Amino acid sequence: MAGKVLIVDDEENVVRMLGYALEAAGYTVVSAGTGREALAKAATEQPELVVLDVNLPDITGKVVCQQLRSKPETAHLPIIMLSARVQVDDKIGGFAVGADEYVTKPFDCDEMVARVTAILKRTARAGQGTRREPARLVVFTGAKGGVGTTTVALNVAAALAASEKSVIAVELRSTFGTCALQLGQTPAENLSGLLGVEPQSINERELKNRLVRCQGGLRVLFGPQEGDDYKEIKPEQAEAVIRGLVGLADYVIVDLPADLSAATRAIMRQAALLVVVVERDPACLAAGRATLRLLKSSGACNGRVGTVAVNHTAAPRSIKPEEIERQMGCDLFGVVPPAEEACIRAMKLGAPIVLSQSDSLAADALRNIGQKVAELCV
Repeated sequence: MAGKVLIVDDEENVVRMLGYALEAAGYTVVSAGTGREALAKAATEQPELVVLDVNLPDITGKVVCQQLRSKPETAHLPIIMLSARVQVDDKIGGFAVGADEYVTKPFDCDEMVARVTAILKRTARAGQGTRREPARLVVFTGAKGGVGTTTVALNVAAALAASEKSVIAVELRSTFGTCALQLGQTPAENLSGLLGVEPQSINERELKNRLVRCQGGLRVLFGPQEGDDYKEIKPEQAEAVIRGLVGLADYVIVDLPADLSAATRAIMRQAALLVVVVERDPACLAAGRATLRLLKSSGACNGRVGTVAVNHTAAPRSIKPEEIERQMGCDLFGVVPPAEEACIRAMKLGAPIVLSQSDSLAADALRNIGQKVAELCV
């Protein structure tokens, strides 16, 4: 059998039709008609995935989702939430309580089977443990602060995860990390807990305990969240973190600060691909050129190198892509169009742009960058 799926819905037609489709695809199906029955069966049946309706006769699907997420044994159980409501606020509510996907009714049963299969494949890869081959290590850094490096890195990571790859994103920084804010998360553990220990104590078990699974199957190791968490990252600690993570995924996407410290350069030396994020203005390009010169002269740039340009405003005289490549001396992987509203909405939904606004120009650009990254890391 392909796995066990728990369908939670008080509409018999939905349970029957979706159940038939899943069983035809090789899944074992169990069902529940109320929220309390769903919680009981999640404990006794131990399904690999839950399809959960929002509107139940006793407690809401959102309450069920919250309770499943609060228990260690079901905290990482994939959940697809169903609802007849199509408003953005309803989707935000579903994602906020921990749903992996939000599907509106009516839905196509074949499409739902495909969604279930894709999520379970990602989940299986995420739980494989040590892999025979190390992950592709891709490092993003900014030519300077504030260019949008974290947003680009998160969306590329989410795009790779959507292509059924196992992906881990990590904020390797000693000060406040914004990934949690962008993904609507309040992680109980983050990188800071590893920075007070010796490198030899940073192992896969400690890293797994700090990874948070987000929408689309992406797992994230968040940066520090409070001032008391701020600790200097030693190069050997940074190397130990990456060494542990590359055994757990197909790709490890690293969001590095633009400080070029000893720790950040230690990680860059290991990268299969280094991406420098710039804005389309002369000052930022000059900073980008200086960054690459320093990295190359210090031996911190051993893999492929490329750049991504971000447009924060629709400036009529922005520097042309071919000029960016000439000035930076490396390939331009893509140009992200102005996306202020898309970023705000993505933050409200707690999902990267490529997932929450998949038909936008910014999402197209970011997916294309992700595809370029995948091609270069083969």
